[in-house]
Amino acid sequence: MKNGHYHFFSVKDFPPSAEILANYDVFFVVASVVIAISASLISFVLSAKMSQTELQNERAFWSLASACFLGFGIWAMHFVGMLAYQLPLEVSYDPFITLLSVLPAILASIVVMSKLPNKANSLLLRSLYMGLGIGSMHYIGMMAMQMNAIMAYDGWYFSLSIVVAVGLAGIALKTHEYVTTSQLRIIKQIVPAIIMGSAISGMHYTGMLSMHVYALPSTQILQEPETKNLAYLVMLMVMLFAFTILIFIELRARTLLLERYNAVLNTVQEGVLTFDSAGMVEFANPVALSMFGLDSFSPQTIHIRELVSPSEHAHEPLLIGLKKAAKNSAAHNVPLTLDGIRKSGKVFPLTLRINSLPGNHISYVCTVKDLSDVKNQEVFAQTVFDALPNMLIVKRADSLSITHVNDAGSKILGTDKASLVGLSDFDIFDEAEAKKFISDDKQLLSSSEKQIVNEFKLNIGGVTRFFETKKIVIDDNYGTPQYILALSEDVTKWREAQQTLKTLNRRMSMAADAAHIGVWEWDIATNELIWDEWMHKIYNVSKATFTGQFSDWEDTVHDDDIANVKQKIEQSIKDSSGFHAIFRVKASGDKYRHVSGYGRIEGNKMFGINVDITEQVEAEQKIRKLANSDTLTGLANRLALSTYMRNELPRLERNNKVCTLLYLDLNRFKPINDEYGHTIGDEVLVELAQRLQSMCRVYDIASRVGGDEFIVVITELSTEYNVETLKARLAKKLTQPITTTQGAFSVGVSIGHASYPEEGKTLEELIYIADERMFEDKKQNIPSN
Repeated sequence: MKNGHYHFFSVKDFPPSAEILANYDVFFVVASVVIAISASLISFVLSAKMSQTELQNERAFWSLASACFLGFGIWAMHFVGMLAYQLPLEVSYDPFITLLSVLPAILASIVVMSKLPNKANSLLLRSLYMGLGIGSMHYIGMMAMQMNAIMAYDGWYFSLSIVVAVGLAGIALKTHEYVTTSQLRIIKQIVPAIIMGSAISGMHYTGMLSMHVYALPSTQILQEPETKNLAYLVMLMVMLFAFTILIFIELRARTLLLERYNAVLNTVQEGVLTFDSAGMVEFANPVALSMFGLDSFSPQTIHIRELVSPSEHAHEPLLIGLKKAAKNSAAHNVPLTLDGIRKSGKVFPLTLRINSLPGNHISYVCTVKDLSDVKNQEVFAQTVFDALPNMLIVKRADSLSITHVNDAGSKILGTDKASLVGLSDFDIFDEAEAKKFISDDKQLLSSSEKQIVNEFKLNIGGVTRFFETKKIVIDDNYGTPQYILALSEDVTKWREAQQTLKTLNRRMSMAADAAHIGVWEWDIATNELIWDEWMHKIYNVSKATFTGQFSDWEDTVHDDDIANVKQKIEQSIKDSSGFHAIFRVKASGDKYRHVSGYGRIEGNKMFGINVDITEQVEAEQKIRKLANSDTLTGLANRLALSTYMRNELPRLERNNKVCTLLYLDLNRFKPINDEYGHTIGDEVLVELAQRLQSMCRVYDIASRVGGDEFIVVITELSTEYNVETLKARLAKKLTQPITTTQGAFSVGVSIGHASYPEEGKTLEELIYIADERMFEDKKQNIPSN
């Protein structure tokens, strides 16, 4: 439309004879399709870069670049395709509408290629956006055409063009997603690019089929259309734009890679150097600059010899050795040990790994590690090792050769440290000892345990010495054994002391067995009890029934003694003083043993001994009994009677009680003694004593004070008792026949009495009165003897 007004017409509004027929320039058609495919390919490549980058900002950049390039490519294809449409008319294009037509394609491409999270799976919606964007761009671009004719559209082809654009765009996007997520080669992007280019071209030329041009009365038909120059210009612009975009993208990728590479080099913990084949340093990261004491660095101003010097054992120049190491693949994993040179001239140890850099320019990269701290740590560790009083030896795990020895080890083995390094056990010890040590080392290395403790006997300088050795496996970072550390303590004196103590303990044990002494230990906090062998014998408690608790001992003590013994124990704990008590413990049956216990507090424990004094106590009791009893009858003697009355009379006085003393003298006893002998007489006396004892209560006493004279004290009597009845009972009991080995005999008895306190206040007073009365009774019962 020449005047700039544009109206939509349908082909039904015009007769077919009025239509102006147009031709297509095949070269431009092919060029438009190539432009569409190329634009799609470049856009998809940019999109793939976007999906591979992990940087959010870069992802947005690649997404925008991809969308813009695809939108521009769609527009360029459309414009070249329109120029391929050759009408025999004068055709011009509105600049504003032409530029405006590129916006729908770019906007649709941005929405589709951005791959927002909520759009990731909506293929149909993205296809619709892409198809509508292509269609909008096409028909807005068609509006830019200005001619002295009328354009009309076929509605069916118009709709078909949109459907073609949406459908083929969906197929292209799905194919692009597949090749991108499958991480296939970039060349595989050609397939979705061809499909997308076909979608763009198919929509365009389907849309062109829907357009028909009808002549006006004023329309002038030309023989040769003049649009080829414009088409060439557009294609040239597309090529320049694509080339510019690709150059820019490549430069940006290289710039980012270089920046990230430099950032990595500047943050690594090791120094990094690069130098050319002549040895001139090209790059040094900050760590390397600091390591060599350089404030700044200018490339190609420093030779590698100024920073690194070969070791004293090197046989070739530094640069040649470094180049050989770079070519040797095995050397890449094994660092070179060299000397570094600081700017101040100070030399320091370092390790260097070197490799060749790829590219046309021959250069080398090496990582450098300062070993000054490692050396200082080795000196520190060796100083600590040497300060240890125990022998320390470090061996390699693979060869079992010595790598480190401290001063104590050198002194014990009698060899300087430098001479010991590199030796094996066979070089130092006897063959049998060396085999034992190596066998233990190999067993430790093959086991899951990382340490063992053993005791060894060594013959050093003709003297046998004992060592307690702890061996520890030292692994590397991968768990592979590298070294065995052996720390040995000379325990010879301890073993001698242990042997002496064992001998002493054996002697003490023998002495304790001979003396029947039991040793015990009691944990006051836990009540745990530990007994030796003799404790079990003294208390008659087997080890099987012994629970090791305080109650085991408590249950064996006599009921009358337990309270007193526990009180003494508690007092000992309270005062932290010694403990001693004599008590009875249960033996077999109803018998008891007498035990003397001693103890001492040490912290929360009490240690002590128990001595079985049963024989001693029984002997003392026997002695006391002999001293206080009649040898023949077993009755109390005069001494025991006196002791009894000395204690009894004050008690009776306090309790307002009375007692009666009976003085007995036998009648007709002397003839038995004279005629049958003292043996029969003794039998008679023993029987009479037993009868007297049986008639006494536990608090009464019967005593023999002469050959055939007896005294019986009946105590705890009330004032209403009848003394005559008591005397009659005694007489009746004693005068019954007595059976002896010579037959039965009968004796008589004369009894006198005296009452306390009415008739006497002392034993002597009571005996005197009772004796007088006994003689009176004797006169009455036996007129003559």
